[in-house]
Amino acid sequence: MENILNKEKSLYLARHAHNPVHWQPWNDKVFSMAKKLNKPVFVSIGYSSCHWCRVMEKESFEDEETAKILNEKYIPVKVDKDEYPDIDKEYQFYIQSTGDAGGWPLSVFLTPDKEPFFAGTYFPKEKNSAKPAFKTILESINSVFHNKYDEIEKVINTRKEFITSFNQINKPLISEDKIKEYRKNEFIKIFDPVYFGFRVGVKFPYIPSMMYLLDNFQEKEYAAFLINTADKICTMGLCDHLFGGFFRYTVDRMWQMPHFEKMLSDNAQISSFLIQLYRKTGNRLYLFTAQKAIDFVMYGSIRTDYGYLDSLDADSPNNNGDYEEGYFYKVTDRDFTVLNEKELKNFPNEAGVHNGVIYFKHKEYIKAAALDVSLKKAADRISTIKSHPEPDNKAVSGHNFMFCTTLLNMYEAENEPYELEQALALYHKLRHLVVYDSKVYRGLYAVEDEINKVMQANSDKDNIYLEEYIINHRVLSDHVYYLEATLKFYEITNENEFLLIAKNIIKEIENTFVKDGIPYLDTSHRIIDSFDDDKPNPVGLYLYLINKYGLQLNMQADKQLIAYAEDRAARFPTGHPTMIRALELINK
Repeated sequence: MENILNKEKSLYLARHAHNPVHWQPWNDKVFSMAKKLNKPVFVSIGYSSCHWCRVMEKESFEDEETAKILNEKYIPVKVDKDEYPDIDKEYQFYIQSTGDAGGWPLSVFLTPDKEPFFAGTYFPKEKNSAKPAFKTILESINSVFHNKYDEIEKVINTRKEFITSFNQINKPLISEDKIKEYRKNEFIKIFDPVYFGFRVGVKFPYIPSMMYLLDNFQEKEYAAFLINTADKICTMGLCDHLFGGFFRYTVDRMWQMPHFEKMLSDNAQISSFLIQLYRKTGNRLYLFTAQKAIDFVMYGSIRTDYGYLDSLDADSPNNNGDYEEGYFYKVTDRDFTVLNEKELKNFPNEAGVHNGVIYFKHKEYIKAAALDVSLKKAADRISTIKSHPEPDNKAVSGHNFMFCTTLLNMYEAENEPYELEQALALYHKLRHLVVYDSKVYRGLYAVEDEINKVMQANSDKDNIYLEEYIINHRVLSDHVYYLEATLKFYEITNENEFLLIAKNIIKEIENTFVKDGIPYLDTSHRIIDSFDDDKPNPVGLYLYLINKYGLQLNMQADKQLIAYAEDRAARFPTGHPTMIRALELINK
């Protein structure tokens, strides 16, 4: 066996092609091999812009001793989570069920039957106060696999029993008249009362939860929380004040220091939230910040002729050529030498710098817009002297459809035809390239010149099947985000063509993903999930869309799906804001 990732198109996988580890891509052959050789399977799941994935690669996967253990005692498998989000979701759920928060890189140990029995995230090369050394874990797991397999069987059986119990649908014990107050109290419990946002650790925006609260903006506690949180999003370290757009999250409670990767899906969702909040409040700071994020997507380095790439790396080369997290975005005094005397004098009054990250001292739109002129000068200087972060090489279908919806939200707020035109252009391009008879493929790999040649040669065709460049995998989320964009187009234009497309998408979802009334994440009906994470859960969003547009679609949601949603929302309300939004539409 040898490392065969040099044959893969995924940037994340291709980066590991030089590792001494004998990496294999995810496929059935590797599990047949594991069964034949009686070896456990080590699966490492990550994505190209992940900082800690890069750290673990450098420490462990480039290390000859670690590679020797993996090659001799395991079948090592690399998975790009953006190619196979359903596989990632299945094993994230496993690690979360063991009490770990999950995340990336996800390190999972499987039997040859794909059953997980141990998992973690980043493991250090050497032991530290929190975790044992990765090599120690590898040796221990291998010993258990060969000498105490009955313990592994117990773990597998316990997991199966847990999943069966967890997925049972029970009628909520809370009466309908008390359920809304119960939900309100549960959400207020996770508000950060001092710095806003959710909980008191790292600060993810959690836009699905923000959208639920926005639906209930008439609640004073919700309105105050949303405004205060949006002010933090627009003025502190989560927002890239130099180049526009939003980082993934901040590592501190006070929103000061970001984790520097940028994701298309985050920028689409945060922008949509700010646009909707602007429509409630009239605060142009929200619209201004959203527009800068939209411009970052449309005119920055993730733009291609066939859609937008999925992410920008957190790390970029420093002056020594070493990859450093956030290096491109962190400013020094030298970056402000391009400002004139008046701008230099004004800057300390309006903004500050914390560990190289710019933040605004005020939350007024006029001041932010004025300061933006100075910041663009600094950004231009940085762009010419620093190496830019590398974009991923995938345009993910669902996230591009999500951005279509963002453009439509901006069009509704501003009534500028340009946003509608751009949304239509992107929508038709995606339908041309990744949609076949309402089947949505995962996306395209970035081989732009070659794709453009194929597009030009087939410009007269409704669809082009780019076999070499398409991500030949299908999941529920891409279909549901496609449905959301389509119904938004119908809502804005009132053109029946979009309604017909939406009905065909629903038919495809029902035929391919739904079993016993419940949509599954995958086509083989293995993985069911209802929790929102950084994105709205596709099952909850599907129910929301059916309920919102049911009259126009001439359909109602399946009773089994409604019962499932009621059970999930009652048991885990703060984990299911999208499902709650869907249920509240029914009860209006």
